[in-house]
Amino acid sequence: MMLHEVLKSGPKREQRWRVGRGAGSGSGKTAGRGQHGAYSRSGNSIKLGFEGGTMRFFRRLPRRGFNNAAFRTEWTTVNLGALDKAFAAGDEISVESVVAKGLVRRSAERLKVLADGEVTKALKLGAAVAVSAAARAKIEKAGGKVEAPLPKKPSPNFRKIDADKKKAAKAAAAAPAAEGGEKAAKPAKIARPATDKAEKKKPSGGDGASKKK
Repeated sequence: MMLHEVLKSGPKREQRWRVGRGAGSGSGKTAGRGQHGAYSRSGNSIKLGFEGGTMRFFRRLPRRGFNNAAFRTEWTTVNLGALDKAFAAGDEISVESVVAKGLVRRSAERLKVLADGEVTKALKLGAAVAVSAAARAKIEKAGGKVEAPLPKKPSPNFRKIDADKKKAAKAAAAAPAAEGGEKAAKPAKIARPATDKAEKKKPSGGDGASKKK
């Protein structure tokens, strides 16, 4: 058996294009690199984004404001209906088990369960799995357990706060003045008679001026 017979029956390998082997080959002399410049030399490397010496495009773009992309927290969400179909009663649900079931991507690091769908089984959610308030209520109603602790301070409902403020303002405006809805008017200051001030004021000369005369 010859070597060319072995290679002929094996996998095909693309033959390398040989350059610089004389002018008759069609790619001799300058070997397809042109005549001069850095591109025709060996060892030349083009950096990413190089545009022939001009200012690169990404350096021409303006940089304004603060970008929180490097500091934001990425959450992967999954609905209760999907968990109810994929897991059996009593199964412990974690980020790894949800990834293994194919419900979320393998790059998921943080998982949060939302309340879309119904729960018919008693599921147990690990401490690393975040749960919305509505989803927690459904899971506990079905006999399941959520190990994630409740938030220390509930997030404020700004719509309810604004509605309460408007309601209080309307009630204060509609209340009569006798009930304290409006501030009572201050009593007017009593003006003193001008005679009292005139009596207390002494003459500019005083007693000393009359005695000298």
